[in-house]
Amino acid sequence: MQKPALTYVLSLSLLVAAPLAATADSYRCGRKLIHTGDSTADVLRVCGEPLAKDRGQADVRIDGVTRNVTVQRWHYRQSARSLGRVVLLHRGRVVAIEMGGR
Repeated sequence: MQKPALTYVLSLSLLVAAPLAATADSYRCGRKLIHTGDSTADVLRVCGEPLAKDRGQADVRIDGVTRNVTVQRWHYRQSARSLGRVVLLHRGRVVAIEMGGR
C-alpha cells in the first residue's frame, strides 16, 4: 500500500473509533450547559435527577494529572433517539462527561 493511502486508512480508522471512547467537557440539558468543574447542585438544578446512579472506579484527569479515583456515575438521556450521557462526579464536582449508548 502506498504511504498516502496508508495514512488515509489509519486516519479514517481513528475517526471511526474515536466516538467509542469520547468524553466531553460540557453537556446540554435543555437550553443550559453543565461543564466539568460544576457542582453536584448545579447538575441537579440544570439537568434534574438522573435516570440512574452508580459508583465505581474511573481514570479521570484532576488538576492536570490522570488518577484512578472513586466516582459517582449519573446517567442521563434527553430522548429515546438521543445518545445517553454519563456524568462522572468526584468529591461533589463534575470531573468528566462520557457518551453513553442508545
